[in-house]
Amino acid sequence: MRKRPFQRDSDLELLQNFNAEAVAATDSLGYVHPGDIPHRLYSGNKLYDPSEVMTLWEDEKGVAAWVLVSPRFKGFDAQVRPDLRGGELEWEVLRHSTNETKALKAKYAIEGDEILADAFRGDDIRHEILLELGWKPAGEPDYVINRATLEELEEPVFPDGYSVRSPTGVEEAAALAEVHSASFGSTWDEVLYRKLMESPGYAPEREFVVVAPGGGFAAFTVTWHDHRNRMGLFEPVGTHKDHRRLGLGKQLIRYGMKRMAKEGMTSAIVATFVSNKGAQGLYEGCGFAPWYELDPFTMPA
Repeated sequence: MRKRPFQRDSDLELLQNFNAEAVAATDSLGYVHPGDIPHRLYSGNKLYDPSEVMTLWEDEKGVAAWVLVSPRFKGFDAQVRPDLRGGELEWEVLRHSTNETKALKAKYAIEGDEILADAFRGDDIRHEILLELGWKPAGEPDYVINRATLEELEEPVFPDGYSVRSPTGVEEAAALAEVHSASFGSTWDEVLYRKLMESPGYAPEREFVVVAPGGGFAAFTVTWHDHRNRMGLFEPVGTHKDHRRLGLGKQLIRYGMKRMAKEGMTSAIVATFVSNKGAQGLYEGCGFAPWYELDPFTMPA
């Protein structure tokens, strides 16, 4: 077994293929959508070097496991190949995840006295190992993955003066950074968003923006395709704070679902926090229903 840091752009393809095969073998129980990997690596962890936060394990079959630590979120993603679940490797991976999350949280002076983990409800192996390693359950599920079939889709209807398209390229990085930040109160700027657009896995034709009457961006979503499982992913989805309560999010999701169907997807998923009732209502209004819930765990940092 070889353990190494994420080293090159081609590693992303290895990891996405790994997760696509794992999803196919397990119906996604315990595994993130392949599109979540570039999103979490280059967007959620945009302030960090990939080689510092991501680690791979490889054996004679290829990728055996990977871990992505997210310092500012005080947590991690840990994926172990289905045939190796529950064995010595998974214990090693979760020990590594715990120790690296603590170390990077301290290195970057992230506030808070806890680190965080989660496990799919129904993934008894992950629950058992986390408990044995000293993680404590932190209440009811706090995160839900919703799924919809891409059949009999409704046509999107945008308010008068609003239209939808994909970005033209990196020349619109500043406008994209602005709508992202205005949707979530985040810290995107032109430089960071240009870097994201130039990262592996990103494709402008899979990002969609709603253009307001004045020409600015009013809402956006980035979509991802898992061709192995014919499953799309919306991640993220946001509406500019100045353009809310117009139904833009709902129409954008409908638009994205139709585009996914044209690309051969038969289902789509989108995740949200259980506490975000507005988002949950939006997705249910577009035909999504809860699929998997994730149970939270905490540990002193």
